[in-house]
Amino acid sequence: MKKHFLIPCFMLLATFNILANSKITAYLTYASFNVPAKTPYIETYLSIIGNSVNFVKNASGKFQGAVEISITFLQNGDIKNAQKYTLNSPETMDTSIAYPNFIDQQRFTLANGVYTMEVSILDKNSIVEKPFVTQVPITINYNESTILVSDFQLLESYSKSVNPTILTKSGYDLLPYVSTFYPNNIQKLKFYSEIYNSKKILGTDQKMIFSYFIESYEKRIKLNDYSAFSKQTANDVNILLTEFDISKLPTGNYNLVLEVRDKENKIQAEKKLFFQRQNTNGKFSYEDLKSVDVKNTFVTSYTNMDTLVDYIRCLRPISNFSEVKYAENQLKERKLEIMQQFFYNFWKSRNETEPQLAWLEYYKEVMKVNKEFDTYGLKGYDTDRGRVYLQYGPPDQRSKVEAEPSAYPYEIWEYYRLIDKSLVTTYSENKQSNKKFVFYNPDLVTNKFTLIHSTAQGEVYNTRWEILLHKRDSQSHDMDAEKVQQHFGGNADDNFRNPR
Repeated sequence: MKKHFLIPCFMLLATFNILANSKITAYLTYASFNVPAKTPYIETYLSIIGNSVNFVKNASGKFQGAVEISITFLQNGDIKNAQKYTLNSPETMDTSIAYPNFIDQQRFTLANGVYTMEVSILDKNSIVEKPFVTQVPITINYNESTILVSDFQLLESYSKSVNPTILTKSGYDLLPYVSTFYPNNIQKLKFYSEIYNSKKILGTDQKMIFSYFIESYEKRIKLNDYSAFSKQTANDVNILLTEFDISKLPTGNYNLVLEVRDKENKIQAEKKLFFQRQNTNGKFSYEDLKSVDVKNTFVTSYTNMDTLVDYIRCLRPISNFSEVKYAENQLKERKLEIMQQFFYNFWKSRNETEPQLAWLEYYKEVMKVNKEFDTYGLKGYDTDRGRVYLQYGPPDQRSKVEAEPSAYPYEIWEYYRLIDKSLVTTYSENKQSNKKFVFYNPDLVTNKFTLIHSTAQGEVYNTRWEILLHKRDSQSHDMDAEKVQQHFGGNADDNFRNPR
């Protein structure tokens, strides 16, 4: 069994999902495109992590993995398009090194409308009998009355096509990058997009400007170092195939933005894509904080250094990557004025008109968390339960089990609708449904409950959580086991399926 830590991936206009279970890890993205005067289509991009798949000897004596994939598009219960196939990995002779990852791309023609995409993935060489299944809502709406932009297709590489394949579009072979997370080792953000109806709307031989740039996600600030444009003539279909060097782009949340402007510089169409960057070499500049005037604001009364430090620390559960990093640096330097500017700017970026009200409402929740989850040496907001409560809000269902045979004390939280407050400003996006968290207390003395499993994106995912929960007096030597033997009074599985 492999323990997976899932990276959160979200899109504003085309949903990204990450698929995982205890035996296989796969990353799925998709993008929609249009063929004028014909039918739109969806492209799916699937990346299978080689080390999560079982490799067995094939007829040629080499090791190879095989994954059974089923992708179905449903509309009002009816199947509109579907494919079921086996995806084979590259062959390998050496099983002592990492197994190779492998990528799959498919195309599905679909008329305008609302669909449910159902994806099923099964390792054919695994003893696991049931496939992993997920469903994603999809809307396709390519009309001819306005200029429209396709979804972005993020790319690992691109080149002029010699022998066209399914990877080919507009004369180029496009190898997909199947994620919206860019780690340290990725230095380029490459993407492809199509623009439709510009000739029909603007007229033949009319000039256009495609302005594309990266902006900060939270404050929608355009980054001038990551901005460019392309001048083109209106056509039935225009394409934009380009890239940004992100080697110096700091860790943080961003939007990739494309604006289609006419010759009067009026925006005719726009597309945005959310992505995340992790970059230990990038330097985030908060020079703009030095110009933040905090005079006559509520933070001028926060002159006690220890109090302000505590206030900033409690923001961590709802802070983005760059805010966390910057706050940590300032807490080390302990410069009062800069800390005041950071604190004020943090809340002003979330509530432009009433930043103090936003802070006070949040601090009420911090006080609740500190009262209930404080433990030896830790404030409540620094505990796992406190962090989850502040980041996602109070759970809709909370099962508390203090005494169950052979199990440590544990809690199971369920959220009917989950919104990550560290990723959004208005808290109206990035919604997940029916997500659960499992906490347990193995020391039996303090009030410190550790998060051991969650079905939410970006949280620890461990299908052996029941084994861990019952280690109090039940030891399992089967590393692939995911369930404990049934015993009197054992209700963890039932409580997980039905928190109450």
